[in-house]
Amino acid sequence: MISLKNFEKKYGNRSIIKSEDVQFESGKISFLMAPNGAGKTTLIKCITALEEYDGEILINDKKNTDALGECLAIWDDCPFYNSLSGLKNLLILSEGKMEKADIKEVALTYIDEELLKRRVRTYSYGQKKKLALALAKILDPEVLIMDEISNGLDYDTMLELQQRLKLLSKGRTIILTGHQFAFYEKLYDDLFLIKEGKLLKAEIADKKSLEEVYCEELH
Repeated sequence: MISLKNFEKKYGNRSIIKSEDVQFESGKISFLMAPNGAGKTTLIKCITALEEYDGEILINDKKNTDALGECLAIWDDCPFYNSLSGLKNLLILSEGKMEKADIKEVALTYIDEELLKRRVRTYSYGQKKKLALALAKILDPEVLIMDEISNGLDYDTMLELQQRLKLLSKGRTIILTGHQFAFYEKLYDDLFLIKEGKLLKAEIADKKSLEEVYCEELH
């Protein structure tokens, strides 16, 4: 679980985003919706202690700076070592959590063996996303944040990714952001908005689509 208490992020005297008490719950997929430039990436950087802020951010009841080992953020560009193979990347980034044979076994449930041997620079956008999901499975974080994870994926890959994320959500706090609303429509449990500089949990009485919510609340 992620808890924000009296949170505010400023640049100089300008408030970018703030909230009172907001919680992203464990065992659920939370979708964070906001227009470009509203502060989604900034919020993620604050949660993962890459940005300073006012107030308090707790991860599983611990200050976020003391719980970074429980949190993994995967960005849109999925940064990997491009000159190394997919398997070599997983071995380096797995932080000793698994033996090589176990890492390979997990990876093979996401991508095939021939691809694992290839340098990441040859990977397609979707193949990098799958490698990132394999890393998430290996590291087994309590909190998983994925920024624009659906970008650049074909339809079949998006369907597979949806299934993988549903499985990963069990017992974890997952936050997703993005603009391909049809992809996230079938995934999210809770919806959060950044509206006029405020982070808030949306209470949707009717079964509105994410596109309808965006147009009514944020457009």
